[in-house]
Amino acid sequence: MTEPLSVEAQGEVLAAITERLVFELPAGWNHLQLLYAAVGDYTAFSGLLRMENGGLYGWVPPDDDVRELFARLRAGMARPERGTWFQATFRLDYPDNYSVDYNRTDLPDFVTPPTAEAYARELELFPRAPEHTPDWLRAGANG
Repeated sequence: MTEPLSVEAQGEVLAAITERLVFELPAGWNHLQLLYAAVGDYTAFSGLLRMENGGLYGWVPPDDDVRELFARLRAGMARPERGTWFQATFRLDYPDNYSVDYNRTDLPDFVTPPTAEAYARELELFPRAPEHTPDWLRAGANG
């Protein structure tokens, strides 16, 4: 398991995500919502961008930097016996005000579901005590 991130280090990763996103966002943006979801090595990453004129657009950062920062945050927030979160909902309001919510218990709403190998890999990467293992994760890992 990766070395745990302190609260301060988590804030630094979130600040780096914010900085990178602000650099990439198009002129005239107002609000961005990103969903980063993972089970094992299986990830999904999508965004919704609202412009100043009210238009809404699907948006994904043009490179892997932000995805890698979310993966680092997820691994660094893992705790023995409890695992880590499955989905982060990151909201960014112009110019650089962010908030984030973490889903630690429910299966993310993937367009294409993860494979049984992804569920097993999740438990390998982020072991959980039985009382902290959601039924859907246990069932998925058992095929």
